[in-house]
Amino acid sequence: MKIDKKEIEKALSEALEASVIKKEGLKDKVRKFDESIDLIVNIKNLNLNDPKNRLDEEFVLPNNILYDKKIPVCFIAGGDIQVNAKKLGYDVVDSEALEQLDKEQKKDKKKFVKKYKYFIAEQKLMRDIARYLARFLGPLGKMPKPLPKGYGIIRDTDDINDIIERHRRIVRIRMRKQPLIQIPVGKKSMDKNKIHENIMSVVDHLVEEMPNKMNNIRSIYLKTTMGNPIKVSE
Repeated sequence: MKIDKKEIEKALSEALEASVIKKEGLKDKVRKFDESIDLIVNIKNLNLNDPKNRLDEEFVLPNNILYDKKIPVCFIAGGDIQVNAKKLGYDVVDSEALEQLDKEQKKDKKKFVKKYKYFIAEQKLMRDIARYLARFLGPLGKMPKPLPKGYGIIRDTDDINDIIERHRRIVRIRMRKQPLIQIPVGKKSMDKNKIHENIMSVVDHLVEEMPNKMNNIRSIYLKTTMGNPIKVSE
């Protein structure tokens, strides 16, 4: 398909409008929570039986989508990273805690892994993570990834504030055996231009990653958390 920026702007406006509950004779009702805005891309002509064709990576958006809230992340680290992360109120697991976690029941390990959206690990602890948690993190796509596919593996010299600010803009692009990608690109309360920038950055990246570029894009939709999907016209 051909992708037009103006058509994406139009679909975004329609998606935002569709999230407002309208009833004849009554005042328009806006939901009390800040709905997310999702980008949905349907892929075609791509053999997903070949694991090489399945995207599984982290992408840094141009604009922050998590604002100033604490990110749902767990640090797996020691030393200065451990100390500084704790000072900022983040949960941290060191090598000893990993060994202790390994003694817990399977259901408790699954509960621990589901508690966080991201796991950020110090490079020297990756061997322990592979040993104790890989079988639980892997299926959920939460295993810390190194560059260029991810930003989850850090060094003890990295700045904790830079790490956190980057993760406010990170989204996970993951495509398994279904030819579909759905990722958050903003919040309703964000400036619409910033949402549009996020959308275009992801679309451009996906097109670049596809073997046949735009010919691998079947369709694109935008939707809010509770709204109906709005198709982007070609």
